[in-house]
Amino acid sequence: RAAMGSPQRDGEEQEEGGPLVFQRGKNLNGEYYIVSVRDNAEGATVKFSAFELETNDSFDLSYSYADFDALFKAHPDLVNPANKDPRYDWVVDRVDFTSDGPGGTKRLILASEPTADDENHEPKPTSGPPVIKQHRDRISYSDRVRMRQEAERLEEKRAANIAAKNEKNRRAFVSELQEKRKLETRKAEARQMRITEERADRVQRQEMQRHEQEEKEKRYATNDKKREDRIKALEEQRKMRDLQQIHEVVEASAQKKAAQQAKLEEARARKHDEEEAAQADLAVKKALEQKVEARRAENHAKREDRIKQAERDYLNRRTEKLEQVEHEAQEKQARKEAYLQSKAAQKAAQIKEKHRKIEEYEALEDQREQHNMKKEHGRNMLMLDHIESLRTKYMHEQEEAQERKNANLAERQMREDAQAKEIAEQNKKKQQLEKLRQEKIQLKEDRRHDQDQVYYAKIRDAKTREALRLREAQETVEAIKERNKENKRNQREQRQERDLADMRITALRNENIRAKEQLRDQRFAKEIKEQKENAHQAELDTEAKKLQKRQLEQEEAKKQAEAQEAHKRQRNLLDDRREEKIRERDQGRNKREQERKIEPSDGAGK
Repeated sequence: RAAMGSPQRDGEEQEEGGPLVFQRGKNLNGEYYIVSVRDNAEGATVKFSAFELETNDSFDLSYSYADFDALFKAHPDLVNPANKDPRYDWVVDRVDFTSDGPGGTKRLILASEPTADDENHEPKPTSGPPVIKQHRDRISYSDRVRMRQEAERLEEKRAANIAAKNEKNRRAFVSELQEKRKLETRKAEARQMRITEERADRVQRQEMQRHEQEEKEKRYATNDKKREDRIKALEEQRKMRDLQQIHEVVEASAQKKAAQQAKLEEARARKHDEEEAAQADLAVKKALEQKVEARRAENHAKREDRIKQAERDYLNRRTEKLEQVEHEAQEKQARKEAYLQSKAAQKAAQIKEKHRKIEEYEALEDQREQHNMKKEHGRNMLMLDHIESLRTKYMHEQEEAQERKNANLAERQMREDAQAKEIAEQNKKKQQLEKLRQEKIQLKEDRRHDQDQVYYAKIRDAKTREALRLREAQETVEAIKERNKENKRNQREQRQERDLADMRITALRNENIRAKEQLRDQRFAKEIKEQKENAHQAELDTEAKKLQKRQLEQEEAKKQAEAQEAHKRQRNLLDDRREEKIRERDQGRNKREQERKIEPSDGAGK
């Protein structure tokens, strides 16, 4: 079960491997390594790490608790899990390197035999029966008695040491179990604290999101209110402008009517003056006729001349007067047509200017809408930039924290390296002392070996039973841990799924809000457009009514002009008839005068 060796990555991975429980130095292939052992109770693994001092590379070899216990089934002295240091020492003695081929990856494995380091000393035997040395020198009786007594004392001392060691191991096992329970309690407390912190963080984040959403809705409501107020103000302004334009048009129409009425009054006054002048002329003519009638008898010749002259003057004056009236009528018609044309052109220019202003207003409205959309887009981009800056700041803080953590880990690694060197020196001295001590007690161990075999067998059976019991308990603990891990994993996945569902719901809600806002803006734009079209249609209807009214007025004026013309023709006809009657009456009177003149002459002849 050798694990692939990999170079050291960062201090966080080593911290996750568990606390450091054993460390010693070892020469492998001419290079010195610090072999560290970490016991990860949470992961139920034991990891051996070989750290090279020159290249700072680290190679790992990991075992689960079950696999680690399986290594010592054939070694009774190491079956007890409480013998941790001898177990670790046994594994460190057998670690070695191998590669997948030339240029392949270097990895750490467990060899079947102890590997010899480069310090030129034999690896100490930690398992198997001790080698029995044969002593060929003869021993005296007193030496045998002394040696037997020493052996008995050593046996008693050995039994006391074994009892003390068993009690020490039991206390160590109980304390370790208590430490594990405390560790589990602390882990549970830390886990609960982390869960509480995560829950508080999630609640705070949700509260922050809710607060941001409320602020966003408030901003939207404020913007909507401002937009509605602005639209109302613009509508009021447009209504005021429309009313002002209507007033201007009404005033212009009133002025036009007043001008037309003034012209009509002037024409009526002029016509009245002409009629009065004609009546005055008729009165003068009547007076002249009366004078002529009074002086007819005495000045007939002069009267005839004066009548003829008066007739010629009257005809000349009448002709000139008719020509003058006709010329004035033509000038009046020309002025009227020119005035109507100028007013029509002015009205067309006003209508064109009004349409141009309406188009400019609509263009300004479109620009305003585009400007508002750009401002809204700018606000969204500012919000995204703010979120991105917060994310960048958070990542920068995380990087700074990671750098500080890496610096602390590097400093800790340096301290551990220094401690490892000191421990290596101490272990080297201990190994030298241990070698001397082993050489001294090897003689005693040889003599005691036979007696130990029986005892070993008895202890081996008891330890085997104890190891099986502990192994079952360990497997139960591992099963419980594995089940807890699975429950935690499931809870974490469920929490992630809930968070993902919340994120999806939030995104969907934001999308719905944007869709509703877009629909509301479209509906509002449609209403504005319909209002504009209705207003434009109303204006067109008003203009059409005004144009129709103007045409009716023109037709009425034309009818009045035709009636006046017909009246004028009728009056001229009457004047001609009256002149004709006057001439006939004059001719009859002249004829009668002639007859009266002839009758006296005839009477005188008779």
